[in-house]
Amino acid sequence: MQIFLYIAIIILFPAPVPALGEQPLDALQRGLDKGISVLLDPQYQDPSRRQEQEQKLWEITQEFFDFTEFSRRVLASHWKKFTSPQRKEFIKLTSELLGKLNMRKLQTRYNGEKVFFVNQKIINKSRALVEINVLWKNLEFPVTLRMKKSHGKWKIYDLTAFGVSSVRNYRAQIHQIMQKKSPEEMIEFIKEKIREKEKKIKTEENA
Repeated sequence: MQIFLYIAIIILFPAPVPALGEQPLDALQRGLDKGISVLLDPQYQDPSRRQEQEQKLWEITQEFFDFTEFSRRVLASHWKKFTSPQRKEFIKLTSELLGKLNMRKLQTRYNGEKVFFVNQKIINKSRALVEINVLWKNLEFPVTLRMKKSHGKWKIYDLTAFGVSSVRNYRAQIHQIMQKKSPEEMIEFIKEKIREKEKKIKTEENA
């Protein structure tokens, strides 16, 4: 599911700013500038400051993406099998696997990709759909973002590209694994995936 991760990277971690009557589209547009400014800031071209840049980008993405809602929807009926501490651990690990470990890709692969805001549909006071077009490798394609308003901030919890929802896709994968594993085993499975990914990143960096 690298395409979903890459699209999220292109969107550039919008950071919603609480404001009376702020619309989802407003939050995305405002955050776009913040993400780009961190990516293009000359001070971070110094290799010694790349880790600092990575941390800033990660802090922004936590403001823009609702990993709790994403995790709950991905687990679906399996959510009730997890204890409260296990749910917190699952959310933390999911955010690290899908988000934090991709910051380095963002730092090295961003090449001026563009996002065009098309439309928004307010479903109710806490749910909205935002339609955007992403210009990627000279091709423009539509992406639909599902957003939820929580504590005064609009955050993304799902995106659909090429007719495929990231939530539904990961849900299918998780469901298959949960047929054979307990919540504790599922958590250990994700931890192992994180270790594998960290090892791969280090190998690529040292190549």
